[in-house]
Amino acid sequence: MQKYPWKTVAFSTGFVMSTGDAISQKFVERNEKFDCKRYVRYWAFGVIIAGPLFHGWYIRLQTIFGKSKFAPFKMVAVDQLVFAPVFPPFFLGVMGLMKGDSFSVIKQKIQKDYLDILTSCWSVWPGVQFVNFLLVPISHRVLFNNTIALGWDTYLAWKADASKQKSTNTLVRSKSTDTLVRSKPPDTLVRSLETTVASLPVWGDAPTNQTSMFVALSP
Repeated sequence: MQKYPWKTVAFSTGFVMSTGDAISQKFVERNEKFDCKRYVRYWAFGVIIAGPLFHGWYIRLQTIFGKSKFAPFKMVAVDQLVFAPVFPPFFLGVMGLMKGDSFSVIKQKIQKDYLDILTSCWSVWPGVQFVNFLLVPISHRVLFNNTIALGWDTYLAWKADASKQKSTNTLVRSKSTDTLVRSKPPDTLVRSLETTVASLPVWGDAPTNQTSMFVALSP
């Protein structure tokens, strides 16, 4: 950390995020086949984006609030009210782009999972961050978070990928059902209904050709 702080936080974050994804795949989702591309995506996100982003954010918080009164409380408040609400859509958006998802799919994903991720974040991280800002030196705060974040990263991997698969399957089933409802009735059903309509009695000025009436009303 003293000699290579940025590289250390980057690669340690990549290791923790990819390990969290591996745990999600094998023990939470119980996938039969391990998705290596997905594993690499989480590693790359941690190394290139998350690690440097977290480290830079903590340095910024320390610069602004480090010497002020009640500094840990202020840093926790800003972290959880500014950074925490912004990170879930950013994370889901970047991971969606890395997977090749369309913007409409990414938007639907964010709308579906944003509140779940944010409320889960607020149930875990305020206490962790208070200890982090109060007791841990600035150079080691990302590393401290990474020791706690393995479970959190497993949760994020599950939300970002496992629930996507579930929602996709639901969408496919919905489209299949919609196609079935909108499709034209089979010929045997049409002939059966024609016969039934033709056998109905006629009152008043109703048409004598009930079959033609059915054909006119049928899709």
